[in-house]
Amino acid sequence: MTKFSLGAGHGYDRPQTTGIDGLLPPTQRDGNTCDLYAPGHQIHYKHQGDAVRSPSELVRDTLVDGTRLTLLLDDGHELTWRHHDPERLRRILELLRGRCLLYPAFHALRVGPYWFNCASEGDEWQECQLSEAASAT
Repeated sequence: MTKFSLGAGHGYDRPQTTGIDGLLPPTQRDGNTCDLYAPGHQIHYKHQGDAVRSPSELVRDTLVDGTRLTLLLDDGHELTWRHHDPERLRRILELLRGRCLLYPAFHALRVGPYWFNCASEGDEWQECQLSEAASAT
């Protein structure tokens, strides 16, 4: 436990934080950022809120290849989506294997507590600095 103060004369014990948060890559690296909320980019809180209240499907397995994400669903169907930051997505999928839910009506993917706005096959794809950097590697 770490002790910290909330103000004059007030303090309480806060549990030490452990887990994967310290292992995750930052959302901004090497000066590359993205401010798009289009499919496959940043997820807006309203989009996330709508998705969480919609039907979800279990994802049995995933494969990240560049910005392409192949999802094998629990019912045997396979989907191909895209995400602009495959490095972050791959890292979180590896750390939280087996905790993946798909919200198809909102092209959203939840891995543990982390949300990803993905582009489905029918969505128009927009490049950004992160996706261009991923394509260059």
